[in-house]
Amino acid sequence: MSMKSIQLNLSPEQVQDILHIALDDDSGRALLFVKTVLAKQVEKALKRH
Repeated sequence: MSMKSIQLNLSPEQVQDILHIALDDDSGRALLFVKTVLAKQVEKALKRH
C-alpha cells in the first residue's frame, strides 16, 4: 500500500467525539477512535486510489 495524501469525511458525531477526546484528555478513547474510525477510513481511501 503506497502512502499519499488523502481527505477524510467525518460525521458531525465523529467531529464531536474528537473534540470531547481533546477536552477530556482521554488517551484510551482516542486510541479506540483511531483504531475503529480513522484507521478504517485511511485504509479505505488508500485502496480506492
